[in-house]
Amino acid sequence: MLCFRVHDPSGPDGSSSEWSVRSGHLIDADGRTMRGSVRRDGNSVVCTLEGGRHAALGLLAKVGGAGGDAGDRLVVQTCLLPERAEPYELFVEVARWVIKQWLERCEKWQMWRPALSSDSAAIWEDARARFREALRLDDPREAERLAREACELGLAACELLARRHAEFLISQRYRRKAASPATLGVCIDPALPPTPAACAAAKQFDILVIRTPWREIEVAEGKRDFSRVDAWVQWAASQQKFVVLGPLIDFSLREGRPAGLPAHAASALRDARRFREYVYAQASAVVARYPRVGLVIAASGANLPGWAPVGLEQMFDWLRTAVVSTRNAKPAPKVVVELLSPHGEEWGGAAGAAWPVAFLQRMVSENLPVAATGLRVVEGAHGDSVRDLLSTASMIDGYGGHEMKLLVSSFGIPSSGAADARGARRGGPSDATQAAWGRSVLEIALGRPSIEGAWWSRLQDAPGGPTDGVIDAAGRPKPVLEAIMDLRRRISAPLGGVEEEVA
Repeated sequence: MLCFRVHDPSGPDGSSSEWSVRSGHLIDADGRTMRGSVRRDGNSVVCTLEGGRHAALGLLAKVGGAGGDAGDRLVVQTCLLPERAEPYELFVEVARWVIKQWLERCEKWQMWRPALSSDSAAIWEDARARFREALRLDDPREAERLAREACELGLAACELLARRHAEFLISQRYRRKAASPATLGVCIDPALPPTPAACAAAKQFDILVIRTPWREIEVAEGKRDFSRVDAWVQWAASQQKFVVLGPLIDFSLREGRPAGLPAHAASALRDARRFREYVYAQASAVVARYPRVGLVIAASGANLPGWAPVGLEQMFDWLRTAVVSTRNAKPAPKVVVELLSPHGEEWGGAAGAAWPVAFLQRMVSENLPVAATGLRVVEGAHGDSVRDLLSTASMIDGYGGHEMKLLVSSFGIPSSGAADARGARRGGPSDATQAAWGRSVLEIALGRPSIEGAWWSRLQDAPGGPTDGVIDAAGRPKPVLEAIMDLRRRISAPLGGVEEEVA
């Protein structure tokens, strides 16, 4: 058992005296979530391990903004720790992990020189000084305060390091050659029509990813309505835009239940053969209707641990059906399979499911005729938990080198609304934080040679939410649109300059 003390009465995430640890998860020596339980016991977080005597604790925590509403609420973690009778101090251990993360990435990326790391090293030194002071104190509350300051400074250093590294990678990748015209895309929800404002924003992107929600297309078994998708496909054709369709089969989950399947398909899940027939029929129908589309997301979310009761063998059978039925079209489009929750924090060693990277490896080993794997990096409300930029960069790096082309098939963060259980940056969603995050994540993605392109998660905010669009519900452009287009313009021609030696 591992026990961590928290002295702030509002808890690790600064929520209230009734704080919980529902975001808590255990992490093994390989950085994967592992089996075990995390619960609150008074002012402590108690972790019960299964199958190991060493683990790290990950959870949502408030970093910075003491005494106010500012600051970040991010997923952080401790280092790998052995079980012991004496409790650990939670934020002292989190600060230790933050400092370690900066060191490891600085070494891996070869960013030691001050000319490369900029002010990141100085900020990290300040974080380390506060951490060392916290270790010397006998007062646990004062030690926690200093440790939280060390966390805030350390994460600021990590984010600055990730941004600086991305800038150098961008400079290297596009020094002699401009970005492909098919680099930047945006995802379009066909529920919102192609209004003049939406079309004006969509024109600025290289690729239009038009969603094909099965549960809205086939409202009743055998009765399909493509009118909303048709409107966007026809407009895109008139503008000679490259169109991506999908996902054709959406395995996403909401509160443990299928969120993207129509009622008749969801009811057939216990009959594997019948569900396979539904998958084949839907994928075939969409591809047959749009034969000129050259790239299709055949399936999304097949890797989610919530499908563990189905089993990997059965899930791969359905995934293969979706891919093959798409590839059987004449002419055959290229196929993408999208992975959801790429950090894998909910996996927890679930039997019948696979760690997301292992899921990708299995697709490669089974020779699925897939052109690329997509990573969905959507954070905050309607997405995954919010993380620091260095963790996001490290996660993307972990998917490289597996004989598969990669796309960031959806990336986004809300610009408005209350901060929820998924966390938030800079005190809560705003236009400014969305723009800064969008520019940074786009640089992180496109700087990696393994990433073929990146697609923003939503063209327009939906009335009442979600709010991760590049234009709001009234059609007004948001700062994030200019932020990502500014980077797009920058890399539309060779950058020139001197090549820097970074990894």
